[in-house]
Amino acid sequence: MKILLFGGQGRLGTAIQNKLTQHQYVYPTSQEVNITDKEAVTNYIQKQPVNIIINLAAYNNVDAAEKDSTLADAINTQAPGYIAEATTEKNIPFVHFSTDYVFEGTKKEGYVESDQPNPINAYGKSKWLGEKKVLEKNLQAFIIRTSRLYGPPAKSPNAKRSFVDIVLDLASKESSFTINESEVSAPTLVDDIALHLQKYFLDSLPEPGIYHMSNQGGCTWFEWAKEIVDILNLPVQILPRDQNQQPRPAKRPLFSILHSTKITPMRPWQEALKNYLLHP
Repeated sequence: MKILLFGGQGRLGTAIQNKLTQHQYVYPTSQEVNITDKEAVTNYIQKQPVNIIINLAAYNNVDAAEKDSTLADAINTQAPGYIAEATTEKNIPFVHFSTDYVFEGTKKEGYVESDQPNPINAYGKSKWLGEKKVLEKNLQAFIIRTSRLYGPPAKSPNAKRSFVDIVLDLASKESSFTINESEVSAPTLVDDIALHLQKYFLDSLPEPGIYHMSNQGGCTWFEWAKEIVDILNLPVQILPRDQNQQPRPAKRPLFSILHSTKITPMRPWQEALKNYLLHP
């Protein structure tokens, strides 16, 4: 199978290519095709003899989006719509990745695919509007929401550092540090997403619509950091920090666990994390 990946040099795109080596990949850089230019997107897709298109590109600077949402709107809302329209014209499957931040975060028990989004920050709003654009322009499209991605490094040197990388860096320099003790969501290993993507979307296509794909369970940032240092038995003390001690421009959902009810859920986040840290 030949797969076109937008955002293919990021962490998830790199994992897909590394884990699913049976496929051929096309992954243009932003210099090769500007996804915020509708004509450029349409022309590029029309020239590519691929079997499926997966959009992983996203503007994910949550706080910066709060100050200036222009770029978030262009990349997260408009661009997915352009890709969806082009895939409809070419009649090829389209998978678009989204986020748990489309939810407001009031459901402690977590969210299922049919729950109504209600984002509380500009980034989340741009992603939700992107979902709507995709489903409006391509009735056969697939939306996959996920959360808190981590895993092996991305090909792109500009890729955002994962929380695991940040904690390990702090642990190598400090004997003690604080981590936000709020915001419950699921850390998700990109390798697990790649394998699930193969099983449920590439081996054969499911029904079009919205899907949730994250490791099972949930934790706060503090609990995640504690689990990292405990697994590796690192000699460092992590202390909980109230989120109000370091206020940020954008609000975050307090509870945004994603439940998968349409495909088999992935393994628990603790199991995936342990496997990644001890058997990289």
